[in-house]
Amino acid sequence: MDNIQKFLADAQRIKKHYRAEHQNYDGIKVCEQIRDHFEKINRAAPGLAQSFGQYWLDSYIYKSRDPANEPSDQNLGKITALLALLESGDATSQDLEALDAADWKEIKDLVNYEAEDLPIDLLNDLMMVIVGKVSFD
Repeated sequence: MDNIQKFLADAQRIKKHYRAEHQNYDGIKVCEQIRDHFEKINRAAPGLAQSFGQYWLDSYIYKSRDPANEPSDQNLGKITALLALLESGDATSQDLEALDAADWKEIKDLVNYEAEDLPIDLLNDLMMVIVGKVSFD
């Protein structure tokens, strides 16, 4: 099982445990726990993981039309694509296909903001992927 599949299994486990422990399901709180887990497993770039996790919550969860039923499969796809990007610079196009042009623009800005705190190899890998996805105006 690769890290992406493990993360998805962990997200499902978080949802399951929340349902077992609480009378009413709260998709926002579940997503916040998933974001916390996302940040915890990305130790190589904790600042960037935190920025990516908050971006995911702000852009897709807090603005959801159905927050009570989050995370949707589509929104889990977004955060797993962000994980794939952080996990390796050679993430496949399939790993990243959930990210659209607006996501790539925000990713570029977040990476630029966090650049001085990133390991140089990770920064190089991220920039190689980003250059292929975003136009730099």
